[in-house]
Amino acid sequence: MTLHAHLATPDPELGPLLAKLGPPAPPTGDPLVLRRQFEAASFLHQAQWEDRLPPASEYRVEEHLVRVDGDGAGEDGHITVRCYTPTPHDNRQAGFPLLVWYHGGGFVAGDLDLDDNYLRNLCVDLQLSIVNVGYRLAPEHVFPTGFNDAYAGLKWASGHAPALRASLRAGFIVGGTSAGANLAAAVALRARDDPFFAPGSGREITGQLLQTPQVLHLAADAGSYAPELRSMEEQADAPFLTARKLRAFADALRAPPNDERISPLLAASHAGLPPAFIQVFGLDPLRDEGLLYARLLRDAGVQTRLNVYPGVPHTFMMVFPETEVAARVERDVRDGLRWLLAPLRSPRDSGCLIL
Repeated sequence: MTLHAHLATPDPELGPLLAKLGPPAPPTGDPLVLRRQFEAASFLHQAQWEDRLPPASEYRVEEHLVRVDGDGAGEDGHITVRCYTPTPHDNRQAGFPLLVWYHGGGFVAGDLDLDDNYLRNLCVDLQLSIVNVGYRLAPEHVFPTGFNDAYAGLKWASGHAPALRASLRAGFIVGGTSAGANLAAAVALRARDDPFFAPGSGREITGQLLQTPQVLHLAADAGSYAPELRSMEEQADAPFLTARKLRAFADALRAPPNDERISPLLAASHAGLPPAFIQVFGLDPLRDEGLLYARLLRDAGVQTRLNVYPGVPHTFMMVFPETEVAARVERDVRDGLRWLLAPLRSPRDSGCLIL
């Protein structure tokens, strides 16, 4: 048994439900077929949060068009960002923390609607202004277009905080799930080295929320890290997300495997990155790279809080939102955001929690 293999033992509550699942869809490497499968599953996620929408008087939603300059790599063009702003009854003028959000979907699926109801709930519950970035997808738009879109959305958000009733001094967080977590980690790396976001600019990113992050391209040269990265092989046929699907996503994206914009785990240094809250699922091909990324951040002096959920597969909350473990994951997201927004964090606040 490898170091983390025990984390794949099915969760006691979830195991019987997984056993009742019908046969998986026929395997395919066609990203457009995989997109349609993802869209079908996403309706459950959207419906779950539709039932938990806050009153419309407590927030506002606006969309804006953002110009993207390919800078000689990727495509020029425009993307849409959807912005959620609290409108509390006490009519506070400004000062909300700002979260820039990137949806999941393997870089080939997902859109602004995927997490729309969820983000409306989060906006009101935590009194956050949120910018939901509609980055362009593969295979129609190959790497680095999606990354450039993500970074353009981040810069747009930083420059429009007053219009969103946000104050970057109250918190400026990047976050996402799966491929969205990859983009969040990658833009945090780029921003660390960009004078536009330098300390003292007033635009420094203050936190990262990385849920089941993909931080290493399947074909990347993992070098000395390879012995720690066994889950891609051990969980190749895991429920919902398989190694075959991940290869299809990578083939569609056409990113250079060792480029830190797709493999932030391989960055020469992780020092100076903002504090990170990371969630890792035990029955997930991406498990070990998430665990390793958390360790690399801590080793580089980055305050990092890691929550590990044994025996649950990737995106299981979309299919089994009624389970206690799904509710726990969601409670922890909110606690993790509160931790990232806390004005004082001591080193002892960092660590790993296996739930």
